[in-house]
Amino acid sequence: MPFMKAQVMKAGGGLAYGSGFYFNNYEHSDYRSGHIAAFLTGSYEINDMIHISPSFTVFLPNVTKSSDDYKMVISSAMFDINGHYVFNYYDNYEFYGLAGLNILMAWEKTKAPGIDVFRENDNALGLNIGAGTLMKITDQFDFFVEAKYIISKYDQFMFNAGVLFNIDWLISNEASASD
Repeated sequence: MPFMKAQVMKAGGGLAYGSGFYFNNYEHSDYRSGHIAAFLTGSYEINDMIHISPSFTVFLPNVTKSSDDYKMVISSAMFDINGHYVFNYYDNYEFYGLAGLNILMAWEKTKAPGIDVFRENDNALGLNIGAGTLMKITDQFDFFVEAKYIISKYDQFMFNAGVLFNIDWLISNEASASD
């Protein structure tokens, strides 16, 4: 029965690409966010079909410079908590839908001639919806990719790829090694 299994915990990270957003919705290239990001994530399997997955993502900042000492930096980071519904649970392959909450934090820092540094920040709460797949590489590692759309003040599409380490495998192998 798929609901009668021990919980599995995994942790890992990877790289992401986001379509980006305009800070405070100022549609000018100087106000564009970065696209490339790194993230840390985890997964807790409640049962074969339901998983909880928190993650933290940091984007490379978008930096705009000009020759007259003008510099604008748009930085952003996000925290997500997603639920995964696994459509097919096999030993080596999973396909899942995801939905969850997103908290985005964004900062602007501008240095212009004759003006001290100007700083502004903004936060947005959003909803995630998407899908992903997970492939077992070994008993210790899984490779995954997922695509999601974030619906918020700062809508954007995200593509994530990464590796998860099976923490339960480590615990069980440490226990058997010490016996």
